[in-house]
Amino acid sequence: MKTSNFHFAGDINVQTMQRQSGIFIGERNNAVGWSAHGKENSVIGSISGKSNYLFHNISILNDPDFIDTPIDDRDINVSVENYGEEEHTTNLDLDSLNVQTMFQNSSVFVGSGHVTGMDGNEKVNYSQGSLFGNHNHLLNNLNLNHDQDGIDAIMDDRDIKIANINKEPC
Repeated sequence: MKTSNFHFAGDINVQTMQRQSGIFIGERNNAVGWSAHGKENSVIGSISGKSNYLFHNISILNDPDFIDTPIDDRDINVSVENYGEEEHTTNLDLDSLNVQTMFQNSSVFVGSGHVTGMDGNEKVNYSQGSLFGNHNHLLNNLNLNHDQDGIDAIMDDRDIKIANINKEPC
């Protein structure tokens, strides 16, 4: 006997989400075989908030790689659904959900869900990086990033991902 009482009456507020992030709310959330691979070059990066100043900054990013970010992501995703009776009771009352920052491979789970197979290989070059908040001042900075690699960010991510999902009979 499965009894579920899910009540969400408020708001969902998300300030920043980056790659491979998710918010899962409810009883039947299924996400199988997530993949997010890549390389990112950012001279400044992300800036969030209000009244941020960038003044007289010199940012140099030099990334002349011979081979840049070879990615091998041959995943095998297997999802098995079991139609069995589960005995449990779920009572969930939620007024609001507030998330300030979610980075790569970040998730918020509320309720019952099956999230498997999350991959998130990434290589980044930030000469400044992320800046969050209010009233931040960056004045007269010099940022250099010199990344001289022969082969840069080799990602070999061959997985076998098996998900066993229990569901109610139809």
